[in-house]
Amino acid sequence: MLGEMTIAGERGYRYLEHTADTGIEAWGATLADAFAEAALGLFALMVDPSTVKERTERRFVVRGDDVEDLLVRWLSELIAVVDSEGLLLRRFAIDSFEGKTMVARGWGETLDPSRHEVRVAVKAATYHRLSVDAGPPARVRVILDL
Repeated sequence: MLGEMTIAGERGYRYLEHTADTGIEAWGATLADAFAEAALGLFALMVDPSTVKERTERRFVVRGDDVEDLLVRWLSELIAVVDSEGLLLRRFAIDSFEGKTMVARGWGETLDPSRHEVRVAVKAATYHRLSVDAGPPARVRVILDL
């Protein structure tokens, strides 16, 4: 299992053991920070982020029924971009976060098998044991179907 990553002590993510799947717990000063960290954790699970260059920027507009649904839809959108376009992202900015809607940007590049070793394929973000806590600090937890 991959270890914990902490950025400046205030933001970060860690992986949670779960039968046949993997969970991510992410935190930050705000829910927007925690959502960005969850996205970083998702991509770091799939590929070594240090091998991904910031060659392209992608904008995302995500809506959910509530903040929990928003988290699952956010991660699902990211998984879909990997599956459909082979786009790997290594940095995120949440431009607007209103609880049921968020606007975000991600930077990365298309999968290059000569430089990117895929660690694990993530099939889906699930609602199983899903939790979102506005904090402070804000903390989210989601189980990923591998």
